[in-house]
Amino acid sequence: MSKKRYLAGLTASVLTATALFGAIATYPAYAQTSDSVQQVVEKIRQSVLDVDKAKTPAERIKAYDRARDQLAALSVSAEGGDEAAKASIADLEAAGITPDVVTTGTLSATLSSLTDKGADPDARVTTRLRIDDLIDALSAPELKVSALADYARQIASDHDAALTLLERAIDVSVQITSAEEKNAALNNIAQVGAYVEPKLTSNIVNKAVGGMWPARMRGFARYDIALRLLGDKKLGKKEIKDAKFDDISAAVKAELKAGRIEQALLFALSVDPESSEHRADTVNEVLSAALKANAVNLFPVFATSLADRSDQEDLIIRIVKNRVDADRLIDATAMTEVMETGPGLAEIDFTLASELSDRGLAKMASQQYDRGTEIVKALSGDAREAALIAAIGGATDLKRFDDAQAFADQLTDMKGASNALGNLAKAFADSDDLKKAEALLPKITTLKDREQALSGIGRAKAREGDLDAATKIADEIANDEDKGRVQSEIVRVWARNGKTDDAMGLASSIKEPEYRVEALLRLAKEISGKDGAEKAADVVDQAISYAGGVDKAEQRDDLFFDIIDYLSKSDQIALAKKLVSKISDEKLKAKAAGRIASRAALKGDTKTAIAYFDSQPAASDEQLKAEVMIAAANDPAYVRTAILATKDIRDPILRVGTFRAIAEAQLRHLDRLGWGLGKGETSDYRDWLKKASLEARNEGLPQPSKAVFSDGRMSLKTTAVMSAPLSKYGYPDISKTAATTRSMIPLPTPGQISITLGNLSPYESKFMEDLAAGFTGLSHAARAQGLLYPRIIVIQSGTYTLGSLAMQLDSTAGEPLVEREGDIVTLRAPLLVGEGAALILSGQEASAYRLSATAGAFVAVGGKLYIQDTTVTSWDEALQKPRNSSKDTRGVFRPFIVGWSNSEMYIGGSVLDSLGYAASKSFGLTFSAGPKTIAKAREQLRNPTGIVVENYFHNFEYGFYSYEADDISLIGNEYANNVLYGVDPHDRSHRLLIALNTAHDTMVKHGIIISRGVDASWQVGNVVFHNKGSGLMLDRDSVDNLVYGNLSFENDQDGLTFFESSCNLAVANAFIENGRSGVRMRNSWDIGVHDNAIVRNKLEAISGYISDLSLAEDEHKRDLVMDPYVPLTTFTATDNLIAANGKGIKAAGVSGVTLAKNEFRNQEGRLLDGDTRPFEGHVLRFNGHQDVAIASTCRPQRPANYECAFREAGFLGENDALFFDSKTSGNCTDARGSVQFESFHGKGDNT
Repeated sequence: MSKKRYLAGLTASVLTATALFGAIATYPAYAQTSDSVQQVVEKIRQSVLDVDKAKTPAERIKAYDRARDQLAALSVSAEGGDEAAKASIADLEAAGITPDVVTTGTLSATLSSLTDKGADPDARVTTRLRIDDLIDALSAPELKVSALADYARQIASDHDAALTLLERAIDVSVQITSAEEKNAALNNIAQVGAYVEPKLTSNIVNKAVGGMWPARMRGFARYDIALRLLGDKKLGKKEIKDAKFDDISAAVKAELKAGRIEQALLFALSVDPESSEHRADTVNEVLSAALKANAVNLFPVFATSLADRSDQEDLIIRIVKNRVDADRLIDATAMTEVMETGPGLAEIDFTLASELSDRGLAKMASQQYDRGTEIVKALSGDAREAALIAAIGGATDLKRFDDAQAFADQLTDMKGASNALGNLAKAFADSDDLKKAEALLPKITTLKDREQALSGIGRAKAREGDLDAATKIADEIANDEDKGRVQSEIVRVWARNGKTDDAMGLASSIKEPEYRVEALLRLAKEISGKDGAEKAADVVDQAISYAGGVDKAEQRDDLFFDIIDYLSKSDQIALAKKLVSKISDEKLKAKAAGRIASRAALKGDTKTAIAYFDSQPAASDEQLKAEVMIAAANDPAYVRTAILATKDIRDPILRVGTFRAIAEAQLRHLDRLGWGLGKGETSDYRDWLKKASLEARNEGLPQPSKAVFSDGRMSLKTTAVMSAPLSKYGYPDISKTAATTRSMIPLPTPGQISITLGNLSPYESKFMEDLAAGFTGLSHAARAQGLLYPRIIVIQSGTYTLGSLAMQLDSTAGEPLVEREGDIVTLRAPLLVGEGAALILSGQEASAYRLSATAGAFVAVGGKLYIQDTTVTSWDEALQKPRNSSKDTRGVFRPFIVGWSNSEMYIGGSVLDSLGYAASKSFGLTFSAGPKTIAKAREQLRNPTGIVVENYFHNFEYGFYSYEADDISLIGNEYANNVLYGVDPHDRSHRLLIALNTAHDTMVKHGIIISRGVDASWQVGNVVFHNKGSGLMLDRDSVDNLVYGNLSFENDQDGLTFFESSCNLAVANAFIENGRSGVRMRNSWDIGVHDNAIVRNKLEAISGYISDLSLAEDEHKRDLVMDPYVPLTTFTATDNLIAANGKGIKAAGVSGVTLAKNEFRNQEGRLLDGDTRPFEGHVLRFNGHQDVAIASTCRPQRPANYECAFREAGFLGENDALFFDSKTSGNCTDARGSVQFESFHGKGDNT
C-alpha cells in the first residue's frame, strides 16, 4: 500500500470514531433503585439497538442519550466498588460500547441536525451549546480532535467560529501520544481547514501541517490539500490528480509568467509526492520566483511541501540562505523549526549563530548556538562527526574557543575538519594563545588551511618578539597572501626595534600588493617619529610608486586609498589630496576626499577642510558628509555649522548617529569636570547622594563675613567658597548604543496567543475610560471592527515577532488582524503583551511595521517589547501614508505604544514616526505605572523601565512620556517635529538618564522637559535647538537633577528654565542665542548655575524671580492643589561666561543670590538688573577674587518638609544663614517694602 493511501486510511479510521467532548447529564442514582447491574446493562444494549432502528436524528439522539445515562449510572456503581458493575463495563468495552463511542454517536446525530436550514434560531443556539458539552465529555484526545474538526466543517459558513474550533483541535492534538494517530488528527484538521478557509496560505492549515512528522506525512497532506483547492480544474482534459507531469509543469510556468506565484505553487503541489524528483524540481522552480518576489507568506507552505526528507531539507536551506543574504535572520531561524534533527540542522544552527553574532544579536546567537550543541550531544557515528565540524566553526566564530577545542577533541576523523581546525588555530594565534594554536597544526590536513593557521601563528610570534620563528614560518608558507601577512608584521617589529634597513629590505620583497604597501606604511609610521621624516617620506614614495604599477585597477585603487588614509592621518594633507586623482573608482575617490576632509578638520583646519570637501563630488554623499560634519564639530567654532548641516541629511539613522557623535564632541568641549562617558548604571546612584550627605555633614561649613553694602531692601556681603566639589558626583554610563539593545533580543519561542474582547483585559482598562473628546482609547478599534468591544490580540506567554503573528492568527471577519506582505507588517487591532511574554519588532524580520490608524491599532506592554533596526509608524490605510499631526489636529486618534508596570521596553536603531495623540497615556511612547485595575489588585509592582537609544522620533504627540517610571536610559536619540514636547518624563519618575539626544523643531512647547516630581535624574550632553518653547526645562517640584554639558541654542524661549523646581544643578552647559533668557528660574530655590557659557541670548543671561501663579491666565493656569508651590527663589551663579546677552544677571523678588568669578564680555545692557542693579559696581569690584552674596533684608523661613540631597551633600546651600531665618515664618511676600512683596504682587507671569 502506498503511503498516500495509508494516510487516507488512517485518517478515515479515526474519523469513524467521530466526536469529541461529551455532555454531562444528571444521572439517576441507580445504587438507590431496585434495578440490578444486569438490568442496566440490558438497557444499555437495547438503547444501542434502538439507534439502528431510529428513523430520524432526534430518535437517534434520544437512544444515545439513554445509553449515555445508563453508562454513567453503571460507572457510578463501579466507582463505588461494585465488582459486577466493573465486570459489565469491561464486557461492554469488548463489545465496542464505551462512553466515548456513545458520545460520539450522539455528536454525529446532533451535528447532522445543524444542516436543517429551517430550524428555529434559538434551537440552533441550544444545539450548539449541547455540542460543546458533548465534546467536553469525550476523554480520548483523538476523538476530541475528530469531533471538533467535524463540528467546524458543519459550521464552515460561520468562518470565525469554525476557525476557533480548529484552533482548539490543534491544542488538543498535543495530548495524542501515538505518532500515527497524531498525524491523522492533524491531517484531518488541515483538510477541514482547507474547506473552511480555501486558500493556500491559510494559517490554520499551515499550523496543522507543520505539526505533522516526518516530512513524508507533510508532503502528502499538502498534495491532498492542493487537489482540494484546485477542485474541478482540468489539465489536458484530465482531472488534476490524473494529469501528466508535463501538463502540470506547463501550467506552473504559465502562472509564473503571469506573476501568479501562489497559483503556480498550488499547481506544483499537485504533483504526486511519489514522483519526488518531479515534485522537488517544480516546487523549487516556484520557490525561485517567491524568493525573488520576497513572498514570505508562502515560506511556511514551501517548508512543508516535499515528502522526501533530503529534498525538503535542501529546499529549507535555500530559504535560510536567502533570508541570510537579505539580512532577515529571524525568518531564517524560523525555518529551523520545521527541520528534522540531524547534522544538517546542527550546521544551520551554528551557521545562523555566527551570522547573528556578526550582526550584534548576541543573545539570539547564544541561544541558536545552544540549540546546535544540544543536537550534537544527541547524535552518534558519522552524523555526530559532521555536526562536530559545524560546531567547531560556530564556536570559533562566537569566540568560544574553549568550546571549539572541546569539540575538536571529540573528533575521530580529521579529514573533513581541516578548514574548521585551521580557522580555530588562527583564532587562537590571533588571541596570542600560541600553545593551543600550534597543538592543532598536526590535525590540519589541507595545505591551504595549514598555511592560514601558520600565518596567524607567524604574526603572533612576531608580536611577541620571536622574529626568528616568525621568519621561519614565513619561509615555510608558499601562499603569497598568508606569507605577506606574516612578513608585514615582521617589518613593523623590526622598524620599531630600529632595524630600518632590514625592515625596508623585507618590505620591498613582499609579493602580495596589499601586505607590501601595508608593510611600507608601517615602516614609514615607525621611523617618522624618530627624526626620520625625510626617510619616511622616501618610504611613502616607494609605496606610491609600487601601487601605481599594480595592474588590477580595483586593487590599485584600494592601495592608493590606504596610502591616502595614512597620509591624512599623519597630517600630510597636501600629498594626500594629490593622490585622490589616481583612484579610478568614483565612489572610492569620493571616500578618499571625505577621509582627507575629516582628518584635516580633526587636525584643526576646519575651514579649509569644509571648503575642500564642498568642492568635491563627495559632497553629495551623505555618509561622507556625516563623517566630515562629525570632524568639524570638534572645532567649537563650527559646532552650529555641523549641527545645521546634519539636519539636512535625509537618511534618518545616519542622521541620528551623526547628531549623537556631534553631541559627544560638544560634551567633550564642555566637560569641565572630566566625567567623560560616565560610569555605572542609574540604579547604582540610588543611595549615592544619601551616603555623600552623611559625609558632608561631618565637614562643617565656614561662616560668611560681614556686610559690605545695603540699599535697605537687599544687602551684599563677601563670603568664602563653601560648596563641596562637584567632582564627587557624576552621572551613569552614557556609552550605550543601538548595539546595546540589539545584543539583548532573544530568539522567538512559542507560547500562548489569543484573540479576546478588549473589555475583558485589565491592561486595557485605561483605554476604556472616557476621554475629553467623548471617545475611549478602544472605541476607535471598536468602530473599525463594528463591535461594541473590539477584538484585541493577547500574547500570554512566549516570545513572538509581530510578523510571526501574521502566520499564527486566523483572520477575523475576512480580514487579518496582522498581515505581512513582503517586507512590511501591518497591525490592525490593539495588541497586548502580557507579563512573562515578549514581542519583537526587528529589521531582521521587516523593514517597516505599520500600526493601522484606520483600524485603531496600538500596543500595550505588560511584559517586554523589543524594537530594533526597523521603522514603526502609524498608517492611514485610506491615504496610504503615516497619519501626521499638528497643533490643530492633536485630538485625532493615532496609534501609540504604552508600557505598564513590570514592563521593560528596549528600543534601538529605529525610526518611529507619527504616533500618539492628545489622550492620557496615548502620547506616542509611554512608560507608565498601572493600569489602575492591576495596581489596585497587586501591591508589589515594579515601575516600568527600559533603554531607548539611537532612534529617530518624528511627529509624535510627545516624543517620550513617563509616569512613575524608573531607571530609563534615553541616549543618542533624535526628536524632531514632535507636536507638544520632544521629551517629557512626568510624575514621580526617578533616575532617568537623558543624554546625547538631539531635540529640535518641537511645534508647541519645549525640547526636553521634566515635570512633577521627576527626581534624581540627569540631562547630559544633549543638543536642543529651534524649539517653540525652551530648549531644556525642569518643572513642578522636580529636584536633585543634574543638567550638565548640554548645548541649547536658538530656541524661541529660554535655553534652560527652572519653574517651581528647587535643588538642581546646571553645570558646564552652553546657552546661546535663545529668544528669551539663557537660564530662567521661577519660584525655585537652591539652584546652582556653574561654569556655563551663556552667550547672545535676547534677554538676560540669568534671570531669577518669584511670581503669583494664581494670576496666570488661559493655558498657563495651573491646578495649585495638584501642583502647590512656594514663591521663593535663591540661586548661586559662579564661573559662568556671560557674553553679549540683552542683560547679565537679573533678580526680582529673589531672597538670595551668590555670585563668584563670572566673566562678563561684550555686555551691552546692565551686568546686574532688577533688585540687584544697585550692587553692580560692588560685584565687579569683588568679582574674580572674592565671592559675594546678595540677600533680601526680609529673610524667609526655609520651607519645611523639603528634602534636597544635593544640599545635604554640600553642593548647595552654602549661604543659608544669609538667605533664610529659621525664627521667622512665611516667605516675605506679605512684607510690604520687601523685594519679595513687590515682585509677587506685581504683574502675573504667563510664561
